[in-house]
Amino acid sequence: MTSFRKRDATSLVLACLTVSLGAMSLGLLSGCQLPAPVGPDFHAPATPLPATWSAADTQSPAPISEAAFWAQFQDPLLQSLLAEADANNLDLASAGAQLAAAQGVLRATQGGSLPTVALGANSTYALPDLAGKLRGQTTGDTTNQVLAQSSWELDFWGRQRRAVEADAASLHAAEERLAWARLSVRASVASVYVQWRLAQTRLAVAQSNLVQQQENARIARARFRAGASSELDWRQAQTQLAQTAAQVPGLQSALAQNSHALAVLLGQSPAAMVARLQASDAPKALPAQPTRWPLSAPAEWLRRRPDVSQALWAAASQSARIGQSEAALYPSFSLSGALGVSGSGSASELFSWDSRLVNAGLSFSLPLFDRGRLKAQVQVQDQVFRQALATYQGQVLKAQQEVEDAFTQLYHSREQARLTHDAEVAASRAAELAMSRYRAGQVDYLSVSSAEQSRLQTADSAAQARAAVLQAVIAVYRAMGGAWPDPG
Repeated sequence: MTSFRKRDATSLVLACLTVSLGAMSLGLLSGCQLPAPVGPDFHAPATPLPATWSAADTQSPAPISEAAFWAQFQDPLLQSLLAEADANNLDLASAGAQLAAAQGVLRATQGGSLPTVALGANSTYALPDLAGKLRGQTTGDTTNQVLAQSSWELDFWGRQRRAVEADAASLHAAEERLAWARLSVRASVASVYVQWRLAQTRLAVAQSNLVQQQENARIARARFRAGASSELDWRQAQTQLAQTAAQVPGLQSALAQNSHALAVLLGQSPAAMVARLQASDAPKALPAQPTRWPLSAPAEWLRRRPDVSQALWAAASQSARIGQSEAALYPSFSLSGALGVSGSGSASELFSWDSRLVNAGLSFSLPLFDRGRLKAQVQVQDQVFRQALATYQGQVLKAQQEVEDAFTQLYHSREQARLTHDAEVAASRAAELAMSRYRAGQVDYLSVSSAEQSRLQTADSAAQARAAVLQAVIAVYRAMGGAWPDPG
């Protein structure tokens, strides 16, 4: 029963000491009105933007959600790959880990502004000194202590507040970095997917022409053997057939390489992705052409691009670092205190009123001989801040260039796609007429060969032009910072 009472009394005393010391520190914290932190307060620099884009037409902005934008491609496989990239891409995993680390850093910095409270107990045994031995003392002394100690550095000049401000801005920058990584990965997946579909389409065009040219070569050979045409016609048909067949391996290589690139973007092995795509029952055709994008979206929308916003938050973080370094030039003040008991008697004597130990203090520190070093650190932080500002302004200019390039590419690729489609229709009809006249003996095979070559080239060019429009739409998506939801 006695042992239980001692343990209960010990726990009660320790709890009371901890609560009392913590209350004292928090009372000091809440009752102290600190001045504004030293250092500059960040303001976003002026970055003039045009009222509209020079490459845009008069079409009004078309608000559209992320899901609705990708649905325009009418390709379920593409949407499935985009979802897998969101979940498995390793660059996104890295950016997510950086964000989690930034969150931890901010929590740790915020904790540094609070008083520290530590509870400890120790027992020290000391052998008798020489005087004690001369007096006949044979045993040493044991001193027991139970202490609750607290310390708190007054954030008088705002060093801690600037540190929290800097780490909070760094956290926002990490959030924007993750958003930009996700947007870039989505654009990359869509772009590579279009290239993969284009390789499929071009391969189908070549194989379709091979079938037709094999038939043409058979006809030319039959006419030569029947004496209706010369050997030259037959050899020309063979040459054209071989030239078309020679394009197939290169297209098959491009198809495989794009499959491998998709695998890396989705965090999978290339072999598994090749097998999966080969087993896919999706039609071997390019995705549908989207019809909604904001060609005349206000240039102010550019500020919402995650990489632009990330650069701005990085500059804000660096601005706060200046104040954090500048505060080190000024005196620092710290409060400290301890409550506890200390004695060499029994447990009941240790926790008696006569064994109490109470102390409190205020410390003052002023840097004297290292002020030159501290001033140099402030200058370094200021120059790093100027660098961050230049990076932000450069990012805004780069973003404007990418938008202008994307709109220009979109405008001209749409026109090119229209013209190559007309050429494809005309070339296909010309090839049919040339073969019909050749069978009738009205022209030699040179006319057929020329028409067939034009049909192959225009069909291949038309496929590439349609893919270029898709790539341009994806480029606009990335340049404008993603889809464009209705702000209302």
